[in-house]
Amino acid sequence: MLSRITGWRMRRFWLLSLLALAAVGATADSRPVSPADPPASPPASAVMAATGQVYDDGLLFELTRPEPGPPIYLFGTIHSEDPRVLALPDAVTSALDAAETLVLEVVPDADSTRAAAAAMRLADGKLLAHLVPPELYRRCLAAAASRGLPARALEALKPWAVMLLMSMPPSQTGEFLDRRLYNLAQAEGKPTLGLETTVEQLSLFEQFSLAEQRALLDAALAAQADRERMLEDLVGAYLRADLGELLSLSEASEPGLDPAVRRRFRDVLIDARNQRMLHRISALPADRRYFIAVGALHLPGQAGLLAGLDEAGFDVRRLY
Repeated sequence: MLSRITGWRMRRFWLLSLLALAAVGATADSRPVSPADPPASPPASAVMAATGQVYDDGLLFELTRPEPGPPIYLFGTIHSEDPRVLALPDAVTSALDAAETLVLEVVPDADSTRAAAAAMRLADGKLLAHLVPPELYRRCLAAAASRGLPARALEALKPWAVMLLMSMPPSQTGEFLDRRLYNLAQAEGKPTLGLETTVEQLSLFEQFSLAEQRALLDAALAAQADRERMLEDLVGAYLRADLGELLSLSEASEPGLDPAVRRRFRDVLIDARNQRMLHRISALPADRRYFIAVGALHLPGQAGLLAGLDEAGFDVRRLY
C-alpha cells in the first residue's frame, strides 16, 4: 500500500521540482548525467550573482555552449496536470522534436519509485505518531482523510515525507507535465537521462532536524485550506511565463513558517541543487542536442540556473 501511494503522490513536488516517480518501462537510463558532485565552492548566491541578470521571465531557453556543439534547450516545468499546462506551446514541442536526448531531474522509472519508498519510510519500528506532537499528528490524519488516504498510508512515513505529500496537488490523471514530456520522448525512442538520482534528492531532507521537519509539516498543513487558490495562482504565473511572480508566490505559499527555516529550505533544496545541476549540465557531452526539463523555480534569480549558466559562459537566449 505504501509503495503504491508513494508512486502515486511523489511524482514531483512543484515547489522543489523534485520527482517524477510513477513506475514505467525500463527503457530509460536512470543514471545521473555525472555521478560526481562539483568541488566545494562558495554559496550559489555568491557564485551566480556576477552576471547581474536574474532572468525573471520565460520558460524555454536556448543555450549555446562556450565550446562548439549543438544548442541545448532548457525548459522550466511545474508539477501540474492542468490541461492548460499540458498543452505545450509550439516552441516547446519543436525544441523537443529537435533534441536527441531528454534530460529530466530524475528519470521516472521503477527504480526511482522503489528508492523513494525506501527513503520516505521510518526504520526500526518507529512511527510518525512517535515523532510529532499529538495535535500535529491528528491534523496529518485529517488532511490525509480529506484526500481519501487512510491513516496507515502515513503512519510509517518520515515527517518530511508527509510534508511533501501534503504540499502536492491531488492527482486526478497521473500525467503531470514531466510525465507528458517523458511519454513524448519515449514514443519517439529518445533516451532519457537524469540530472540527479532519487537518493540524491531525498537524502537532502535528512539534513533537516526533527524540529525543522515538524515546522515544515506544520506549515504545509496550515496551507491546506488555501492550497487550491495558491495552486491556481502558481499555474497562472506559469502560463504567463512570469518566473519572478512564480518565485514570489512560492515563497509566500507556506504562511507562518519561520523565516530561518524557509531560508534553509531554499538553500538546501533549491540553491545547492542549482549548483549541482549547473555542474552536470556543463558536463554533458557536446556531441548531442539535449532538451533539459527542470522545475521552473530553478531558473530565476541570481542563484538560479540561468544566471549560473550565463556566468559559466553559455549564451542564454529566450525562445518562449
